[in-house]
Amino acid sequence: MEKISFSLSFCFVCLVEYMAMHVSKKFCPERKEREDKMIFEQFKTKVCSALKEVMGEEYEIAYKEVTKNNGVVLRGIIIAKEGSNVSPTIYIDELYDDYKEGRAFGDIIYDILCAYQRSAKEIQMDMNFFTQYAQVKKRVLYKLIHLESNRKLLEDIPYVKWNDLAIVFYYAMEEEYCGKATILIRNSHLKMWGIDVDTLYQDAKANMTKLLPEELLPIKKIIQEFLSKNLQQEIEEDEIGLSESTSTMMYVLSNRDRIFGAASILYSEAMKELTKKLNKNLIILPSSVHEVILVPDNGTTEKSLFKDMVKEVNDTQVEPEEILSYSVYYYDRITEKIKILA
Repeated sequence: MEKISFSLSFCFVCLVEYMAMHVSKKFCPERKEREDKMIFEQFKTKVCSALKEVMGEEYEIAYKEVTKNNGVVLRGIIIAKEGSNVSPTIYIDELYDDYKEGRAFGDIIYDILCAYQRSAKEIQMDMNFFTQYAQVKKRVLYKLIHLESNRKLLEDIPYVKWNDLAIVFYYAMEEEYCGKATILIRNSHLKMWGIDVDTLYQDAKANMTKLLPEELLPIKKIIQEFLSKNLQQEIEEDEIGLSESTSTMMYVLSNRDRIFGAASILYSEAMKELTKKLNKNLIILPSSVHEVILVPDNGTTEKSLFKDMVKEVNDTQVEPEEILSYSVYYYDRITEKIKILA
């Protein structure tokens, strides 16, 4: 088997080198990128024109690029109705891919209109309250993002530095109106409200345990839930192929909503109780912005192994926008502090 793998790899390398020598003159990545950019410009212009024609003059249609976590840029269409203070953004990246693959343009416009109607229906509420901090402060929360990967975004939003991460803030909309919708809090909001970052942080800190109580579960329980949900049948814990030592020595920490749950390490009491119960410190693996994995430190595992594990998972399993960090963290039960381990 090893011999076959080597042969295939060698053939693949030879093929790539052959193509590089003989096709390089015909294939130019820069040219392909320019052509794709030109096609997208035509696509977005065509979309905006079609929406204006279909929706009428009472709607304003505009294209906008939105920078998300870790510098991920999404391209969207903003649809604003005259007299409304709510303007949903409909992201069109996937629709553009469909367009390039030959999907009918009319079907794409239909999808955008349906997405707008769903969004507008979900956000049928008066947003004037957002101008008054007294009406906002009870639903201000925070989450963790990577500091260096979000330098551009952090120029526009308030944050508190924490190790190599940044604590940033958002407003959680009432679920009866908007489901799990959130509004990222920006520097302009602080100016409008007349408050500073520390006030925002203290209010968010007070809200976290009330609105997003932590949840600490053995990893085996999480896997059991995941398999039961996806296979649509009840899976017993003993059916999961994890060794007893692995399943009892790894835990998942998040919040009960399991959204932006990695921030629960900043206020977790269950994590402290776990270290007392086990009489061990904890190695913290940043699984994503939504959760972390806790591994009791037995003093025998090489720390570099955990760093390699985090890198492998981030590079192959986690969406770019949901990556929290490539670092490994360490919780000391004596000092009750978290630091970067590797």
